Amino acid sequence: MLDIESFNPRVIPMTEAKKDIINASRSPLDDVIIKHFKAFQEGVTTPIAEAWKPTEMKLKNYEISIKNVCYKVKKQVSGVRQYVYQLKEEMVKIYESMLDEDAEEKEQEKIENGNEYV
Repeated sequence: MLDIESFNPRVIPMTEAKKDIINASRSPLDDVIIKHFKAFQEGVTTPIAEAWKPTEMKLKNYEISIKNVCYKVKKQVSGVRQYVYQLKEEMVKIYESMLDEDAEEKEQEKIENGNEYV
């Protein structure tokens, strides 16, 4: 007999389809921040952050989007005062979980493809 007492229809299990939907709903900015997570956490100068701008985004839209997840702080870098984009504290946890999910997904793909020893 199957026990369904603890079943909650509102909690959707993590399936391959759900992972695909989550990955598809990521913005290009999310991909940039995940790729350069440590740099954004420590602080990235604006010219470097703008160089990482996805080609499909306009610079103005990129700047607006990045201000939603980062603070624009004036810091002294290499003896010169520059503006730096630094990831907001509340966003660090969100992007860390995205990083963990990506790492788990890549590890799972290696195991499924039989390439875990490559």
